[in-house]
Amino acid sequence: MKLLKKYADVGGKTRFYDTAEDEPPMDGVVRKDWREAVVDDKGRVERIPYELCVLVALRDAVRRREIYVEGAARWKNPEDDLPGDFEATRTVHYAAIRQPLNPRAFIADLKKRMTGGLDGLSAALADGSAGGVKVTTRRGEPWITVPKLEPLAEPTGLQKLKDEVVRRWGVFSELPTTVEG
Repeated sequence: MKLLKKYADVGGKTRFYDTAEDEPPMDGVVRKDWREAVVDDKGRVERIPYELCVLVALRDAVRRREIYVEGAARWKNPEDDLPGDFEATRTVHYAAIRQPLNPRAFIADLKKRMTGGLDGLSAALADGSAGGVKVTTRRGEPWITVPKLEPLAEPTGLQKLKDEVVRRWGVFSELPTTVEG
């Protein structure tokens, strides 16, 4: 952000960053598949594509709540979401969500469940009981294909719900008539 701020008042005709003075960070900012668009064949970093990558990385970090926006409601400091007495009652809160206090135990259990799920998928793919799911390749890369599902029957009571909505609030534009799974 310091680099972008430094170049904020530099004219738009300055296409590249001065790499001798400012080495723009790449890791965590520019995705590997975007590097060709950001760095030219001489190793110079183009400003506009780089700044777009910074904004995308910033947006993603805000969404993951790695960083927060002071004064915002949705993107506030995640520490503010915890109960005020969280540290004193941590065991109670962890018990309520059925999670271990020890992060190593949490990670070990997660790895065990993920490995079991992947082993189950591998077995189902091998014996043909995966419901039509297949692992193929697309453009030379592994690709998982899932068969298109048929629409489910309309749930019982959906029409009554629609009628009640219309009775209470009037006619809306098209409400869905089927539920797809």
